[in-house]
Amino acid sequence: MRVKRSNAEIIGDILEVIDRGYNKTSSLMKNANLSFTLTKKYINMMISNGLIEEVDGEYKITEKGRRLLENLRRIRSLETELVTLLNSINEDLVNG
Repeated sequence: MRVKRSNAEIIGDILEVIDRGYNKTSSLMKNANLSFTLTKKYINMMISNGLIEEVDGEYKITEKGRRLLENLRRIRSLETELVTLLNSINEDLVNG
């Protein structure tokens, strides 16, 4: 069973997809793994919050969105590092 993504994770996924050049609604749906309804909901919210803008039918990341994307990338990197450290600690505890 898949764990439900948080709003921040979904926003981060959408920003990552746009950053990779998939900047139309159908591409966002497919690559961010969202329904049409959820894609439109998040796009509208992200435009309202100044994270992305629509230019000639394509979505572009704003400077504010770029800062958020970089912060989310840092968080994901730290989460990965934390899991690695915890696994190492657990292994040391189990194996002595």
